[in-house]
Amino acid sequence: MLQVKELSKNFGGVQAVKNVTLEVNKGEIVGLIGPNGAGKTTLFNMISLFMPSNSGEISFLDEKIDTSTPETVVGKGLLRTFQTPVGFSKLTLLENLMVVPPNESEGLFSIFYKKKKIIRTEREHYDKVCALLRQFNLYEKRNELAENLSAAELKLLELCRQLMANPKIMLLDEPASGVNPSMLDKMVQHILRLRSEGMTFLVIDHNLGFIYRICDRIYCLANGELIASGTPEEISNNEKVKSVYLGAS
Repeated sequence: MLQVKELSKNFGGVQAVKNVTLEVNKGEIVGLIGPNGAGKTTLFNMISLFMPSNSGEISFLDEKIDTSTPETVVGKGLLRTFQTPVGFSKLTLLENLMVVPPNESEGLFSIFYKKKKIIRTEREHYDKVCALLRQFNLYEKRNELAENLSAAELKLLELCRQLMANPKIMLLDEPASGVNPSMLDKMVQHILRLRSEGMTFLVIDHNLGFIYRICDRIYCLANGELIASGTPEEISNNEKVKSVYLGAS
């Protein structure tokens, strides 16, 4: 589904990402780990086209997307979250999700001249919003302002926002950061449920326990280079990973 080949990024004289190659297959949850400064977020920014690469190729659904825009790849179904959730703090949860377009491909003719269809679409959009809020245990807070949510609830709300756009793959940036253990269990359950429904994920996180619980495969970066890949068990026993990530000798 997603292929990254020999991707590199330089900042001045510093090579932040060096010839990284990875792939994510449909229905997989793939993890991306590494110490601070390893290049994980830079790699995410390039894959989601928020940042241009210096060299390499990115393909999504068998189509090269290197020269596309973030808006274009979102339309194709590649969406991402951010370490700090993005949303509208002064809007309610319901409003935060209602502002996501129900169908970005809907033409202007439909918008202005097909009133009955628009009313039906808005109703379906509202029903989908409510269904998502229920799935993520946020429905009872639907009329609360987003600024009143906990860190974990904000991350769940951002997941809902991305799901409103019908993604094919989601890139999650530190979804476990700032989440307490009980909420983390719920986050795990939600992600695994979405995968069982056909969703595909590429996930960055420093919480190795979380990564090991949800991922089918894991890539490890250090100093911008890919140093290991494998199953959670293989990565947890990899001496290079222990050395650079866990500080083992």
